[in-house]
Amino acid sequence: MAKTKATKQTGASAHKAPAGNGQVKEKLTNKAEAIRRALAKLGKKATPAEIQDFIKTNFGIEMATTVISVYKSKLNKTKGKPGRKPRAVEATAEAAPNPAGQGAVTFKDLRAMKDITNRLGPARMKELVELMTD
Repeated sequence: MAKTKATKQTGASAHKAPAGNGQVKEKLTNKAEAIRRALAKLGKKATPAEIQDFIKTNFGIEMATTVISVYKSKLNKTKGKPGRKPRAVEATAEAAPNPAGQGAVTFKDLRAMKDITNRLGPARMKELVELMTD
């Protein structure tokens, strides 16, 4: 409950803090957006203290450096990290025959022969092989 009250108080006073000349450049209700804009302007290597000063002067939001650090680490984790690379889909089994080995038999050829044998039967397949070798 205490966290909720502290957040509400910070959110309420966020719009009242003036910039150096007494005027807030832009009002933001979202602290994460303020940090995103600060990181875009200052760069991702900016320290939480630098981000704190930028946010206070440009948006009039007062934030603790620890909160800024947490937001910054979460934003950097989700940004730019790709997922796993997709697996190659049976590239080795379905590869084109090697032109260097013209007489080589591939697994694809063996599978085709097995399918024909299952379809015709072993005796008929033997006759076909004898026909081909003559």
